[in-house]
Amino acid sequence: MRVDLAPPPWATHLISDRDDWLRAPRPVAAVAPFDLPDDAYFEYAYLDADGRRRPDPANPNPPNNPWWDYARYLAGPGYRPDPWAQVPDGTGPLGTVARLKLASRRLRQPRHLLVYSPPGTAGARLPQVWFQDGKAYYGWGKAPQVLDRLIAAGQCAPAHLVFVPPSDRDREYAFNDAYLEFLVEEAVPAVEERAPGDGRRAAWGASLGGLCSAELGWRYPLTFQTLVTQSGAFLFAPGRSPGAGPYGGREWWADRVRTEAWRPLRWQVQTGVLEWLHRPNRNLAGALDAAGLDVEYVERTAGHNWTNWRDGLAAGFRFALPIRP
Repeated sequence: MRVDLAPPPWATHLISDRDDWLRAPRPVAAVAPFDLPDDAYFEYAYLDADGRRRPDPANPNPPNNPWWDYARYLAGPGYRPDPWAQVPDGTGPLGTVARLKLASRRLRQPRHLLVYSPPGTAGARLPQVWFQDGKAYYGWGKAPQVLDRLIAAGQCAPAHLVFVPPSDRDREYAFNDAYLEFLVEEAVPAVEERAPGDGRRAAWGASLGGLCSAELGWRYPLTFQTLVTQSGAFLFAPGRSPGAGPYGGREWWADRVRTEAWRPLRWQVQTGVLEWLHRPNRNLAGALDAAGLDVEYVERTAGHNWTNWRDGLAAGFRFALPIRP
């Protein structure tokens, strides 16, 4: 697929999946036609002279992202959304949704969680899957509905889904001991009272949420034994300020896997090949495999966006919730 963008006269920079969005904007004078694979899904926008993020007025494709409304997308003729994630409008979860409010001592503030249990399982002991960026995964990604469809098709086991919205995303997801302790010491016991687990837990997240989920499993592998990370921010290392660029640095996580003790973890690493985090995710998967961990690596011809991550929901559920023989 040939992409030949014509920046509007007010545009100063292109921001996109390929260029780290706001962290590496490309001057429009340097924007030249480029090729993408025919099965690509790609998002972009422009900056104006005041630094405002604005959509391409020549692109009629609507915003397809729960985080911002300025991105527009291009889809190649071979792109096919994952059919399991295409939930018809008006289709709600079939099971039970519990809303929990916790007065966290660790975070010194109240926190809200959503817990979804498939039909007939509200009191059953089941695996648990914990989502960072819980509001986006629950509302936009429709993770409960995707799980319902997979269970009905016999493709994965039922589980309680726990959705944890962030309060200060950049701070909480960036190697924050208090936040991890809140999850393990306060949130897990509270959820156990409403949706008891069978001892199996998965931590799931995208971008910085993937980094946080990885840290959660690495620090507490007996509590969270399975990880699903989507476009994990694995260029970020302790000591870096999120404001200084959480997505640009050295591949500290791959080095960590090579040098620290083995963990009893199953790990699915998902990434888009069009994003700047493709290489660190690929290299991390290689380090996990070389270290003897149970790792599955998944690539899609997409970038750093929620459509990519939604298209990976079914693959993540199949990995995290296999049907036992």
